[in-house]
Amino acid sequence: MKIDPQSSPVRFRLARVLGVHTDERAWRRGANGERVTALWLGRLPDGWHVFHDVPVGDRGANVDHVVIGPSGVFTVNTKNVTGKLWVGAKSIRRNGHPTDYLRKATAEANRASRLLSTALGRQVGVRAVLAILADEWTILEEPAEVIVRGPRGAKNLMLAQPPVLTPRDVAELAAAAAKRGTWAAR
Repeated sequence: MKIDPQSSPVRFRLARVLGVHTDERAWRRGANGERVTALWLGRLPDGWHVFHDVPVGDRGANVDHVVIGPSGVFTVNTKNVTGKLWVGAKSIRRNGHPTDYLRKATAEANRASRLLSTALGRQVGVRAVLAILADEWTILEEPAEVIVRGPRGAKNLMLAQPPVLTPRDVAELAAAAAKRGTWAAR
């Protein structure tokens, strides 16, 4: 439900107090999830680089977090949801309903791979991560293409991956990721 706080301040406050689902509430909840994830990613050791809220293209899209370290390059998509989450090899269900989380996380990593590869003139692999805050989890089977965990678990799994990049590779990738032009639409 879209309630404009400027034109309907009473309805806006009442919806907020009653916990009615509004666009503002969903945005605020998502932003809180991104802050929690940023907190955990901020605890990565030296040699890791984290970029938050990376604008991609020219239509307002963004990557919540890009992480670069010895274990590789990762795009981290954060979700902050209520209810039960079931994770399977090819799908994630929330409160029994299918989501598009895996597809979108994979597409985001593929897009980042293309953009970083173009910027560096060589192939750059990027792994998708979903950092999900949920009330209750059931992991039936791990997805092969996407790391799915809570924010702390996602950070720990990235650290646990075997090293694939040299310190020079990490520095080069981080320098490319820091440039706005890397993420512009091509």
